[in-house]
Amino acid sequence: MQIALISDIHGNVEALDAVLSDIDQRVPGARIICAGDIVGYGPDPGACIERLISRAIPSVMGNHDEMVLGQRDFSRCVYAGIKAARWTRRTLSVEQLSFLHGLPGVLQVTTKIVACHGTPEDTDVYVSNEAVSEASLSQLKERYSEANILICGHTHHAAVYSRVSGFRNMEPGTDFTIPADDYCIINPGAVGQSRDGKFLARYSILDTANAKVSFLGLSYDQAITVKKLHRAKLVPAVDLQKPTGLVRYVEALKRRWARFWHKSNSRFG
Repeated sequence: MQIALISDIHGNVEALDAVLSDIDQRVPGARIICAGDIVGYGPDPGACIERLISRAIPSVMGNHDEMVLGQRDFSRCVYAGIKAARWTRRTLSVEQLSFLHGLPGVLQVTTKIVACHGTPEDTDVYVSNEAVSEASLSQLKERYSEANILICGHTHHAAVYSRVSGFRNMEPGTDFTIPADDYCIINPGAVGQSRDGKFLARYSILDTANAKVSFLGLSYDQAITVKKLHRAKLVPAVDLQKPTGLVRYVEALKRRWARFWHKSNSRFG
């Protein structure tokens, strides 16, 4: 079985369309699974939701999906994410919001494969080292005794973890063979929000018959997305980097103001 793994679309329909087109050409008929954060940051949340609905692509709930729905506060969110979440609430239709409401926290893809966004217990935990990976696998085993592969997203970095190989970040164009009789975590990377300055839409292909994962990165016309972000008065970036120096203090002030404004004006409480 070929399963295409996508995650962290973040309202970027240009990146999503590039990925879906590549999947159709590379592995036609493959099953597609989304590991959450369909919305947030990007200017086309509704279009991204409609793409998933039209192709019957199952997805789990991400932390930005939760924030848009008012199910998670903004205490751990950057300014760009807070601004986008509030804008997205006003932009989505009732039907699209209902779709987000219906997303599960965890999805059992097969008896052996389970998908979540962060960990099976919390969408907002970053699985980015061996310790957190082991904790996530313990949660997997407690809930799904037969499963041995966990798909997650959230970090925006493509990576794998197994007890044989340890934790490894994966570059586009590389493959990983899942060790026999081992547990494995797969993060396909972000479709719509890079974190390394390369402006690539990332996804992975899991070949269950050969126990192999292929990691891919596609170029797309990110300038179109940035223009849309400008028009929507959102933060015009598809590759948000961790702020440093003076920018870090400016970000902290903007984030504090956004949270205060939200508490003063939110219809969610």
